[in-house]
Amino acid sequence: MFAQSHRKPGRTIGGKSFDFHEQEMVRSGKWRLEVVPAEVLGLARPLQVYRAIRKGKFIAPWSREDMEGYCPMHWADIKFGQGACGLRCRPCFLIGTHRVLVNPCRHVLYENVDECVEEVRLWLMNPTRAVLGLGIDASDSLLYEGVTHLAARLIPLFASPVTNPHGCKLILLTKTANVHYLEGLPTRNVLVTFSLNPESMADLWEGKFDDGVRVTPPVGKRLAASRRAQEVGFETRWRIDPILTPPDWEEAYWPFFRDAAKDGLRPTRITLGTYRETSPSLRTMAAKWGLPPMEWLPEKLIKEGMHYHVPREERVMVYRQVVDLIMSAWAGTGHVPVIALCKEPREVKQAVGLDHDRCNCG
Repeated sequence: MFAQSHRKPGRTIGGKSFDFHEQEMVRSGKWRLEVVPAEVLGLARPLQVYRAIRKGKFIAPWSREDMEGYCPMHWADIKFGQGACGLRCRPCFLIGTHRVLVNPCRHVLYENVDECVEEVRLWLMNPTRAVLGLGIDASDSLLYEGVTHLAARLIPLFASPVTNPHGCKLILLTKTANVHYLEGLPTRNVLVTFSLNPESMADLWEGKFDDGVRVTPPVGKRLAASRRAQEVGFETRWRIDPILTPPDWEEAYWPFFRDAAKDGLRPTRITLGTYRETSPSLRTMAAKWGLPPMEWLPEKLIKEGMHYHVPREERVMVYRQVVDLIMSAWAGTGHVPVIALCKEPREVKQAVGLDHDRCNCG
């Protein structure tokens, strides 16, 4: 009866069905299946989610603060959901993180929003970080806004010096075009970030339904949403991550940046990242959950730090080329975006000429 079909995992693990944990959580009543209409999501089709009650704290700072290439001292995350967000992006690290625990096609969306808002309100009076992310490492900040209305409740807290005396920032990160949910809200201390790529590159890695239709909205709609957020007064930022480099990749990225600049889009920061994986098992997990493989992958990935990256020399070359494209695109507009790298060691930043920490989460 659901408009969204989903292939059931066809393999077992430890003698059990691969989705045994999902089945058990539903059987026990801890998770309840719900269908969110397409118009609420801002997608072409509805999605299935599980509704649940979060037992632990919602605000989750990084536990390790010595990881090279990360900025855990800058921000903490609001965990209003669990598992991959449901947009089915094939290389999403959350697929590997949650493995058999959460179906990447059915996000676990927490229902106890009042508790989340109260926790944030108290945190703002005695913050441990300068920035809070609205699920930026746990969900999509605006995909389920029509269900939770969480951003609408949190933004006024951040905008007011009474409830936010330390001037902390709230960062939203989305692959949607759902800025209409932010209309009429204050803009102070709120950063709206769009995860973007040229349309042809988005097709290579963003999620798809079983019949091959992409789950995420067209990139053109997301660019229009970025413009709208900018027009109503929000600081807008972009993440171009992962940058993919199939043959003639520059021919896709140059018109993407050029046309955006010509159309008046003015992101204050553009954070770049190249393709990386937390573990090669991520692709195995995605396949077991029934996700199709990516249409393009780098020929070589090597272990460096916490991730498998393309070789360092190749990353530096790609970053330099993209930086040149961005600078050329916005030249003469009177606007120069801050360009930063995500999850890269200091040596790579230095080689690219971007030895600073003004990335999206800063």
